Amino acid sequence: MKKIVLYTLALFMIFSVFSCTEDPEVWDSKVLELSGDWFVRYDHESYGEDPFGSGFTPLMTFNTAKDDGTEIWITDDGNFWDYKVKVNVNASNLTFGSDQALVNSVDGYEIGVKIMNGKIIKNAVTQPSGYVSDSIYFEIWFEDLEDATGIANDKLLVGGFKRSGFTEDLH
Repeated sequence: MKKIVLYTLALFMIFSVFSCTEDPEVWDSKVLELSGDWFVRYDHESYGEDPFGSGFTPLMTFNTAKDDGTEIWITDDGNFWDYKVKVNVNASNLTFGSDQALVNSVDGYEIGVKIMNGKIIKNAVTQPSGYVSDSIYFEIWFEDLEDATGIANDKLLVGGFKRSGFTEDLH
C-alpha cells in the first residue's frame, strides 16, 4: 500500500512540473528605460553634499496605469521627504520634469512638489561589483522646503544610480 501511495505522489509531482512549463507573457512599458529602483542623494547648492545627512536613499520611478509614454510616478516611499508625484516625461530622450507644482499623492501630506530638469543617463556608473548602471538626476522643490533651509523657492539637487541587485552595491 505504501508503494502505491509513493508512486502516485511521484507521478502527481512529475505531471505538476511538466504541466507548468508555459512561458509567461513578457511585455514592455513605454517608459521602461525611465523606470527602476534607484539609490539617490539629496544635495544643496548652498549647503553642499547631503546637508540632511540622509546618505543614499531608495527612490522608485515607474509606469502609470495609462502606459502612454508621457508620464511616470516618482516616489521615495517615505525614505527622505515622503513624496509621490506623477511627472511628465519625454521617453525618447530620457528626460522628465515640469515647471508646474504637482500635488503630492501621499495621504495626509498634500504639499506642492516640482520635479525639474530630470534625466536618465545610460550606463554612466560603475558600481563596486563592476556592474555598469544608469544614472538619474533631477532638481526637486518642496512647498515646505523653505521651513528646513530658510531659503525662499529653494530646491535640492538629486542624483544617483540604478540599483544593481548585488549586495556589494547596496548603500
